[in-house]
Amino acid sequence: MSGCPGHDRIERDKKAMGTFLGIAIVIVAFALGNTLPKFARNAFRLAMLARLSISVLNVMMEGGMIGANADASFFYSNAVERSSSIEDLAWDLVSLLGVRGMDAFSNIHALMQWISGGASFFLAHAFSLLGAALCLIIISKIWLLLVPAEYKRLPYILLIYSILPSVLTNQSYILREVWQSLCVFGIVWLSLHIQRYGYNITRILGVLIFTIAGCFLHVAMAIMINLIFLVGLLIQNKISLTRWYMMRPARLFKFGFILVLFLLMLVPLVIGSGYYQSIIEGHFLQNMDSFSEVTITEARADYGKLFDSGRPWTLLYSFAAYQTMPLPWRFGSVADLILFAENMFRILLLLYYLYYRKKLTQFHKDNMDALVLMWFLMELIWSAGTSNWGTASRHHVPAVGLLLIVGLASRYLMKPERLSIRKRQPTKQFSGQIVTPGS
Repeated sequence: MSGCPGHDRIERDKKAMGTFLGIAIVIVAFALGNTLPKFARNAFRLAMLARLSISVLNVMMEGGMIGANADASFFYSNAVERSSSIEDLAWDLVSLLGVRGMDAFSNIHALMQWISGGASFFLAHAFSLLGAALCLIIISKIWLLLVPAEYKRLPYILLIYSILPSVLTNQSYILREVWQSLCVFGIVWLSLHIQRYGYNITRILGVLIFTIAGCFLHVAMAIMINLIFLVGLLIQNKISLTRWYMMRPARLFKFGFILVLFLLMLVPLVIGSGYYQSIIEGHFLQNMDSFSEVTITEARADYGKLFDSGRPWTLLYSFAAYQTMPLPWRFGSVADLILFAENMFRILLLLYYLYYRKKLTQFHKDNMDALVLMWFLMELIWSAGTSNWGTASRHHVPAVGLLLIVGLASRYLMKPERLSIRKRQPTKQFSGQIVTPGS
């Protein structure tokens, strides 16, 4: 009986087990910071502490924080429900790439709840914190590969990224955004790593794992992550977006050969996506249009359906609204003001890059152009199916880290002391990672 002492004790033990596992995951997440150079570890810990605070507050408020009471609550309740019949979880490709694009995420959370023996809200949040820690680690690796001369700026990058409101909250709740971010960052990091050190089986498998995992994190990600993967191939093979026609034929042939090999491995995932089916049937724009109609509600944060598949150019209107809303005359709360400020900061980062780009070295131009293209492709696709600035704030999360790196790197590289010093003292190499003296 539910009221008997024995049953109550069992329920307490199950809850304690979930909390224990959650604490263990959080400890592992914080411990990952020790893989960073010493000068960046405190910034990592502060960034993780901020996320942990948001997670704990949301647990104490039972999911009542801003942005945590819709999809996040649904994912948790759905995972708990699935954990009661773990043998019925669907792991086939059709289900994982289905129209909902949530089965893989819900299944993994269901497994964790099943292992803990009961429903643990904190455990589910701890899993997101682990993903956030991995994101910070990989962002650090990207920065040190792309702008090693500016290694001292890394702590600022970690902190600025972590105080962006959409990142801080959505990477602390039970949402897919933190894992989407990880897959995007992982492809960029390994692409830069391959560019510097060449291909090996570990790096190739890593790129494939991040790409495959990304396909299962949203119905649209099966298309977006493969576009990110394709741009990553350009980085890996040092193919310039603006000077590709000047590349040696041998390099272009090598790129084409590698592209075909990778695509053959990824074809089953791409063709399993509902978005792929709509492309080959000629209904891709119509499907995005329909998705936009479905997302429209009477919520105050809706800015309306701007994209019309019959007029493809309206995608630009949708993209502009997606990047800027809410505008001041639509403010209805402090949260709207915060989102507007974040939007303006994101635009400022893009302007930084566009303004300083012509003064950058060709190495930085080529790689940063690729990162900006990745950001633009993701944002353009998200914008087609988004009509609410609350939802938009979540969709900005997977790609905003790329824009942050590009914007601040171009700004730091163009400081007066850098304009007269193109070459710095060579950095040390340690275990395949660029580190600095005294790190």
